[in-house]
Amino acid sequence: MNKKNLTWFTLGSLASSALSFISIPIIAWVFFDADIGKVALLLSTSGLATIMFSLGLDQSYTREFNETGDRAALLLNVIAPGAALLLLTALTVMLAAPSWLSHVLFGEDSPKLSAFVFAYLFVILISRFLTLSLRMEEDGKRYVLSFMLAKLMFVGLVCVAYRKPSPSLIDLLAAHGASVVTGLLFLLVTTRSTLRQMRFKQLGRKTQRKLLAFGLPVATSGLLFWGLEGVDKFMLRTFSSYAELGVYSIALSIAAMATVLTSMFTTVWIPIVYRWIANDENLDRIDGVTRHVLAGAVFLVGLTGAFSWLLQYVLPAKHGVVQDLIPACMLWPIFYAISETTGLGIAITRATRLGLLAAAVALASNVALNLLLLPTFGSRGAAAALAGSIWVFFFMRTEISHRNWRKMPRCSLYSWTLGTLALAVVNALVGNQAGNWLAGAWTVFLAIGMFAFRDSVWAGAQAILSMADRRHTSSAS
Repeated sequence: MNKKNLTWFTLGSLASSALSFISIPIIAWVFFDADIGKVALLLSTSGLATIMFSLGLDQSYTREFNETGDRAALLLNVIAPGAALLLLTALTVMLAAPSWLSHVLFGEDSPKLSAFVFAYLFVILISRFLTLSLRMEEDGKRYVLSFMLAKLMFVGLVCVAYRKPSPSLIDLLAAHGASVVTGLLFLLVTTRSTLRQMRFKQLGRKTQRKLLAFGLPVATSGLLFWGLEGVDKFMLRTFSSYAELGVYSIALSIAAMATVLTSMFTTVWIPIVYRWIANDENLDRIDGVTRHVLAGAVFLVGLTGAFSWLLQYVLPAKHGVVQDLIPACMLWPIFYAISETTGLGIAITRATRLGLLAAAVALASNVALNLLLLPTFGSRGAAAALAGSIWVFFFMRTEISHRNWRKMPRCSLYSWTLGTLALAVVNALVGNQAGNWLAGAWTVFLAIGMFAFRDSVWAGAQAILSMADRRHTSSAS
């Protein structure tokens, strides 16, 4: 990937995160918590539907993209099966129980809302493949614009709803629906040259069987992973209330800002480490990278825990609990990023079954913890359960890689991640009831981290100074 496209991908992620940060407080002030919770179920369902109805063919597309001579035919063959299956499912459900989907997600018996959900899922599914096409072509500009335009439409409509006297669930659903349609229309325009090359006769059962043989096992893994991050929302709806789900989804949305940093890291890290392995270079450097990533995780979560009280000046008073949930919710993307350095052996040794085992054990842990904590703690329990289960996932991946590929130092790794987990969970479950001592605990945690990771702090400072010096030199010349 050239620097121009990498810049587009990076700036796009940062801009999208900034727009999300703008929209979250507006949504919290304008809409009822119950309505926010209902939309959270819709978004979670769209993630599940994308995995189910893509049939893993999105992964087959990326696998075959550079080896096929007819990319338009390849795109048609990966879109058609899932789109047809989704349409068949929608027709069956709407004829047999037209209000069922609306009742499950929104607690309302409305065939119109059920039809809206199916239309929403169809748009999301088609957009998934078209954005993947731009991604594989390394068309960073159009790829970024596709979701930036959608995000701008959403923020704009939420601001319009802010001016209404009593915005409702329909307004929030309309904002989401219009945003994804905007993104799809842009994608249809930007990929029109490829779409014009598609012909019905290009569909082939033999081709699709080959693609499905590769994709379906990957989809199974994706379903397990979705369960790890999505099942808690449905359990919270069952054991608590839509209002609690709404508060939890706001916390998750704010904590998702950490995903920008972790995705930028993994985008750069994965190609580099595979090149090291292919060239049989010194793999001990992986342990050094892991140490630096761990340091970044400690400081990021520690700073969030110490200063999360600032959210009280952004969110309504009724959402005071959100500031307590943020550190625990942040552990989802952060522990996953660490596992990308410690769990490399699963991919290197092709131990895919063991990788599935790690996801399955973590999912079981998530369900068990939610059953234990949700009835008493509600959204606080959901955040704690999510944090605990993602640590189990990280632990399993690390141990599998350690035993099947190469040995790695783990004492410090487990000590710091468990310490971070413990503080984040206490912060989620106890929060303001603990008074000021939690803020003091986070401050002590950061101070110890500064000493323990002084080499990483020094390396980071040198990198920043070096970048600043290069920019100064280039501007001067």
